[in-house]
Amino acid sequence: MKLSDQAIHKPITTIMIALSVLVLGAISVTRIPLAWAPDLTWPSMIIFVQYPSSSPEEVEREITQPLEEVMGTLAHVKSLSSQSSGSRCRLRLRFGYDTDMDLMAVHIRDRLDQVKELLPDDVERIEIRRWNTEDWPVLTYTMSWQGEDPMELSHVYKHTIQPRLQRVPGVGNVLTHGLEEKVLLVEADQNLLSAHNMDIRTLNWAIRSNNLNVSAGHVNSANKRLSVRSVGEFNNVTEIRGLPIRDGFVLSDVANVTYDYPEQDSFQRLDGRNAVNLDVRKASTANLVATTALIKKEMESILDDVGRDKLVFKTIRDRSRDVVAGISTLVQSAAIGGALAILVIFIFLRNFRSTLIIGSAIPISALTVFVIMYVLREVFGSSITLNLVSIMGLMVAIGMLVDPAVVCLENIYRKRFDQGMSAFDAALQGSREVGMPVLTAALTTVCVFVPVIFVTDSGYALWMKDFAVTVCISVIASLCVALTLVPLAVSRAFRREASRLDLILKTGLFVVVAGSVGYLVHSTGIDGTTRWATETANWFVAGLEKVPTVAFVILGVLVVGNVFLYIKFRKVGLKPLYARLISGTLRYRWSTVAVSCLVLGGGYYLYTQVGKRPFRWQPARQVAFNVEVPRSYSLENAMDLYSTVEDVLLDKKKELNIDAISTRFSTNGSKKIVLYLVPAEEAELSVDQVKRKVKALLPNDIPGVGFKSGRSWGSSSTGVSVELKGRDPDVMVILSEDVKMRMEDIEGVHEIETSLESGLEEIQVTVNRQRAQRYGLSPRRIATTISTALGSRGNSKFKTDDGEIDIQLRLKEEDRATLEQLKNTVFESDAGGLVSFASLADFNLKKGSRAIEREDRMTTIKVFANTERSAIFPVGKEMRNRMLKQPLPSGYSWQMDRSFRRMAQEQKDDDFTMVFAAVLIYMIMAALFESYIHPFTIMFSITFAFTGVAVGLYTFNVNLDNNTSYGLLILFGIVVNNGIVLVDHINRYRRQGYNRREAIIQGGQDRLRPILMTAITTVLGLAPLVVPMIYGTAEGTARLWGPMGLVVISGLMASTILTLILLPTVYSLMDDLGQYIKRLCASVQTT
Repeated sequence: MKLSDQAIHKPITTIMIALSVLVLGAISVTRIPLAWAPDLTWPSMIIFVQYPSSSPEEVEREITQPLEEVMGTLAHVKSLSSQSSGSRCRLRLRFGYDTDMDLMAVHIRDRLDQVKELLPDDVERIEIRRWNTEDWPVLTYTMSWQGEDPMELSHVYKHTIQPRLQRVPGVGNVLTHGLEEKVLLVEADQNLLSAHNMDIRTLNWAIRSNNLNVSAGHVNSANKRLSVRSVGEFNNVTEIRGLPIRDGFVLSDVANVTYDYPEQDSFQRLDGRNAVNLDVRKASTANLVATTALIKKEMESILDDVGRDKLVFKTIRDRSRDVVAGISTLVQSAAIGGALAILVIFIFLRNFRSTLIIGSAIPISALTVFVIMYVLREVFGSSITLNLVSIMGLMVAIGMLVDPAVVCLENIYRKRFDQGMSAFDAALQGSREVGMPVLTAALTTVCVFVPVIFVTDSGYALWMKDFAVTVCISVIASLCVALTLVPLAVSRAFRREASRLDLILKTGLFVVVAGSVGYLVHSTGIDGTTRWATETANWFVAGLEKVPTVAFVILGVLVVGNVFLYIKFRKVGLKPLYARLISGTLRYRWSTVAVSCLVLGGGYYLYTQVGKRPFRWQPARQVAFNVEVPRSYSLENAMDLYSTVEDVLLDKKKELNIDAISTRFSTNGSKKIVLYLVPAEEAELSVDQVKRKVKALLPNDIPGVGFKSGRSWGSSSTGVSVELKGRDPDVMVILSEDVKMRMEDIEGVHEIETSLESGLEEIQVTVNRQRAQRYGLSPRRIATTISTALGSRGNSKFKTDDGEIDIQLRLKEEDRATLEQLKNTVFESDAGGLVSFASLADFNLKKGSRAIEREDRMTTIKVFANTERSAIFPVGKEMRNRMLKQPLPSGYSWQMDRSFRRMAQEQKDDDFTMVFAAVLIYMIMAALFESYIHPFTIMFSITFAFTGVAVGLYTFNVNLDNNTSYGLLILFGIVVNNGIVLVDHINRYRRQGYNRREAIIQGGQDRLRPILMTAITTVLGLAPLVVPMIYGTAEGTARLWGPMGLVVISGLMASTILTLILLPTVYSLMDDLGQYIKRLCASVQTT
């Protein structure tokens, strides 16, 4: 007995199961964790080795290359890239997506233990990072101190802010960036060192060797085994000052020892005020929204206790806001889409009970989805959560939840009222008749996600896993509801005696709706309701200006055409009119084919005109500029420059949609201006528009000062680059300039530069090995001594009440400020005398690298073309074509940057998944129809859909990316549903004895209404996702997911219209082809 039969014959059991699902669904939705993004760990590891006060060349030689040698032999490593700057080494290891990253982390730590002895002794720390979405900060603040002593913020943070936030339930850790901390500063006097016949290296050795605790083993005493530990760490500053050096003098005799804040060499400001960043991360199992609410509450309490006049906080990023907005949008979309779908059902069927049945199917299906999600988590160990990806899956599925129910109910309705069956028999036969087509339609929708499983090297596929799972279980849930609750409800609701309840049901519905509206008006107030209505009207009117003219023309043609058809044929009726239409297409089949070919050709042309761009999850609403200044720029000069820029931008803050202006400057590090923009929903300008306007405002007449936008070496950026590889740096510099000249006239490129152009002037010191050897000095010893004398690298650690701090040793300012003073730095020779630096080395002023990049152990120079995101793909293709025309010398190679290569690979993956999905859809339909030919008939629906997709993307100027490709994948599974229902019904009539023409016409008439109903309900269900994209800004959540909805809507609309008109003709032609093949096979067998 079929599932629908069981449901109709066992009503109490069915109702109890439905009630159980409702209860469990209400419980499950509160138990599924809320998160910002899916729980993913990407197959890469980043190793950071901090080595401040150095040079890129030294970091490369002393740290990067040894690490590459050791890490490059790890199993499963696919690529290895590094960046060596003047303060650190960053080494990224990329693995296959099937790599066990937990086990790989253990292997990496083992390798680091092996390589530590090869690294410099004064390496500060080695950090391993894994890219996991759970590690992203849930809240990012900037905080500034308005009290009398700006340095007091460090004490308040360590003793108040950090410990109190870490005690909040659900908080993982609290980190700050840019906070000034005290150090123990030892500044040596060069003259006093010379007087005692020593160099600064002697002090360095004395401090390090006297500041340590050492475990010395174990001894037995009084039948006890005791550990022996040599304690030698410094206990206080006085003890350090009195540290014996040699010949009876102590450290304070040759150096000034202070416990204070270090010399300022950087600053960070927010809206012109000194500020630091604060990141708060949640624990992996904590609820995002609940934890964030507790953090905000605790932060308000901290501000009250410390004083709001002293401590100022500003929220830069709040991930819970995105989740709450996503859930709110989901609820609104479900309500709006559901209401519109119910309205469509009522317009077509004009039966209140039918409408109520379909309306109840939406919440029941949705709650079933939550039950399945919870079971997947708790029983099968799935990591699925309610995040922005899964929520969007639910939003996309909203329009499809009623499709099976509509097909089932309409067929029962037709048998009950058009054919005069009893309600019970109509429910039985009607559900049986469409059971297999509805099941097949659901399978085609689900199976399109199967190919994604076989794309094993795509981060996007992993990212969208929750989306795919959510859509699949939504389709399965709606199928179960359509084959159980709908037949049961209809078998009772379509009885004659049930009509007595219509008045009661209508009255109850009116009371509920009126009461809800009244409550909303009452809670909002008359003024609030009026303001909402005014803002909505203004939003609608303003949005009309953003809609392309072509869209208005298309809409006008459709409206006028439908009005004309209604006036002309209103007495005939829709079904007879449709019968005339397909009768004409069957009479002129080849003319119909010719017209369809023209339509498809036009669609293909428009599709080729649609641009492509790389996918970027939730594009950040911010604009960053790298600031380039001369080496001679002092901190005071930088403060004046930044103040000028801040004043200009603050005056136009509202006009440019700027929420906050963050500026950072470090003499040996980052120099940036970052503009945080208001949310996309509140903005009038896109990020690119803001970037262009700000670029025009920045000063361009200051010698040596430049502002570069969109450049981000080693990470994602708004441009594309060519990576040159080779052994000889001098040759690569020449090649990079040649490549730069080739790219300068490419259309769409705003500016082009190489990764060498941001290098700063530096003094390059070449040690004369012969002279150094005469004094018993090695180049390494000379380099480390100078590094100690000039730098701010920590010598060792010292424990205080504020925690563990650095001991920094260097020459005092008067002995290290100029080049001449550097040359006068002395070294202690093995013979016991002193020798000056000037007598050991040559000094040259040259332009050095800002950072040295390497790919797979080869030095890399990048030629970067800054462009808008929509132009990345065409610009990248042109750059690649130009590089192919002129090969590089032997031993040197080039490749497009990783972002462009990934985009090209993702395009191949998309092509693979679409072809694979089409094959699976064909196989499922072949199994349903027991035919090799009829599935090809239905597959034409996909080609029809492409025409609509091309028109939609071209009309609204939407580019192709991963999300639109995913929309195409979903569209594949949806558009064939109409054809399945239509062809199955035509075949049913032919089995009953109808000739082909009669079966096509009658089957088309019967399935016209359900096809239109399901298409319109799906379109209206997705409309809340697409409309904000059309009316809103070019960014934000709506712009991120809107293109996916646009693809489905435009493709489904075109496919529905063309399927109804052209599919009968294709069916007849393919049937003729099938008959011809059968005759041909029969003739071959007879011969």
